[in-house]
Amino acid sequence: MKLELDLSFLYGSTILPECILIVCLIIILILDLISEEKDTSSLYFISLMGLLISIGLLLFQWNEKPIISFSGNFQTNSFNRIFRLLIALCSLLCIPLSVEYIKRTKMPMTEFIIFVLTATIGGMFLCGANDLITIFVALECLSLCSYLLSGYTKKDVRSNEAVMKYLLMGGISSSILAYGFSWLYGLSGGETQLQEVINGLINTRMYNSSGAFIGLICIIVGIGFKLSLVPFHQWTPDVYEGSPTPVVAFLSVAPKVAGLALVTRIFNILFPFSLDQWHFILEILAISSMIL
Repeated sequence: MKLELDLSFLYGSTILPECILIVCLIIILILDLISEEKDTSSLYFISLMGLLISIGLLLFQWNEKPIISFSGNFQTNSFNRIFRLLIALCSLLCIPLSVEYIKRTKMPMTEFIIFVLTATIGGMFLCGANDLITIFVALECLSLCSYLLSGYTKKDVRSNEAVMKYLLMGGISSSILAYGFSWLYGLSGGETQLQEVINGLINTRMYNSSGAFIGLICIIVGIGFKLSLVPFHQWTPDVYEGSPTPVVAFLSVAPKVAGLALVTRIFNILFPFSLDQWHFILEILAISSMIL
């Protein structure tokens, strides 16, 4: 019994920074519902305190040993802690910078904080996700909030155009990514955990098959959209031009950090036998993105 409690505490502590943000998000929602006068200063303070506590917990856990928790769905190590910390810092800087802009444009502050915190939670979970389903859910949590943020100024025609383009392109890229995951799921014998997927591909001797290559291409296309890599960057100028300035500051950093963490982990774990192929493809995309 004591061992079970110790394991539960250990597993829970791995996602404690995200849990703090979830609690803050719930508190903000409740206060916004029950309070007659919209006191945005208290909501602003709660969000900043939650982010500061989350960052402090990540720094406190810095030297802890790597652990895979929640039945293999979440992995914690020094690598993903760096990216989780960067996403939390991005939100911590974005919210204070947006206060004056939101006051001048008379937009609701509460919804903005909720969307930013939810996107932050999705991005932080994405950095440590160790399961195909968990990866997709965390990625969509981040993406859906990004769509809502880009269309935050709903009375602005440019913002409406930006969110429509972003939503359509994002839906297509998510579908392609899910299609790539389905190939890996089938070829590995029905596995979803990243380590078990590659073990399944080895056992079925499908790691160098054409199906695995199709899955690789679909994953590159899906994640390439999130990272705005050439030629999947057509949505970027319109969305950045039509979105509010604080939203652009957030979208230009947080989703890119989460996407970079995902692409680094997923390719190193799932495609160790195709290093030459995906290294070459990513090199071409990176060089093209820097030039164009």
